[in-house]
Amino acid sequence: MSKYAIYIRTKEGYIERMRNVISNRPDGALAPYVHEESLAGFPEPTVFWVTHAGPSIGIAPLDSRSGI
Repeated sequence: MSKYAIYIRTKEGYIERMRNVISNRPDGALAPYVHEESLAGFPEPTVFWVTHAGPSIGIAPLDSRSGI
């Protein structure tokens, strides 16, 4: 099982990392999180969103160095 940090994107495009919230998913199972975006200023470099634009929930693979 892979662990992911949870992110939220608002309709205005603001991104927030949910503190101390992780999700376990089977390795390689990203669906429905198929829209990849690079992140800057967050512990994880990449997030995968449910929708391409607008409000969305996203997951970012946790690196063992990033913690939660």
